Amino acid sequence: YKSSVNITVTSVFLALKVRFNNPKVQPAHFMTELIGRDNSIARHGIHGLYWLFSIDVDSSWLVEGDNVIFLTQTRSETPFQGVMYDYIRLESPA
Repeated sequence: YKSSVNITVTSVFLALKVRFNNPKVQPAHFMTELIGRDNSIARHGIHGLYWLFSIDVDSSWLVEGDNVIFLTQTRSETPFQGVMYDYIRLESPA
């Protein structure tokens, strides 16, 4: 079966890496291009552009029981560079 994760994030000048159950797996299971060119972090998310990413999840990335999703930002030069997530959803067929 095929599972997917939907993540809605806002960010300022970074690429987002997504990993499942292993924060050090290389390469990351999913990575965005450079995203975010607004002031959403400074305004605590009340103003800015949100990005929706749908990630196809390979069953080998998941474990029986609890699974952990790691979101990693690729740069942090100022307090206003970061990532805020609004929505994370793991879906699989019934």
